[in-house]
Amino acid sequence: MVNDEIIVYNNEPISAVFHSTSSGKTENGKDVWGGDVPYLKSVDSSFDKKSPKFYSTKTVSIDEFKDKVSFMTDDIYSAIGKTITSDGGGVKSIEIGDKVFSGKDIREIFGLNSTNFTMDILESDVVFNVLGYGHGVGMSQYGANFMAKEGKNYIEIIKHYYSGVDIIKSK
Repeated sequence: MVNDEIIVYNNEPISAVFHSTSSGKTENGKDVWGGDVPYLKSVDSSFDKKSPKFYSTKTVSIDEFKDKVSFMTDDIYSAIGKTITSDGGGVKSIEIGDKVFSGKDIREIFGLNSTNFTMDILESDVVFNVLGYGHGVGMSQYGANFMAKEGKNYIEIIKHYYSGVDIIKSK
């Protein structure tokens, strides 16, 4: 990018948010932060599968899980209810017992790398299988790097991750 260029949407500078690694698709801004920002749409970022941050796991004991979500019954298997996911694959909401948690809440409570997770309930543990690293909105740093290595230029990369933007000379 040249020093006198800026990224705009409808001739207004954008908020060029970014994250480390997507889960193969980026997230819609509205699914993570609310509101509708037209240039922060879910797009393919399959290059991220090559990132060392693409997949992670987090294991917690069932007792720790129950304590952190204030879950009282012993039947954890039937307590995990409906999960709603975003276009990018992140958990928007998940029912646990009689409560509904956002994916962001679960990410924060358990220190997960992203909201794109599934859970395996084992005999004494809950294992979170996590894809991606970060909030997932906007440009993926690893994805952009892999696109550049494949020969894409900065304009192609920016326009891929930020929908409907232009790159113009600054005033």
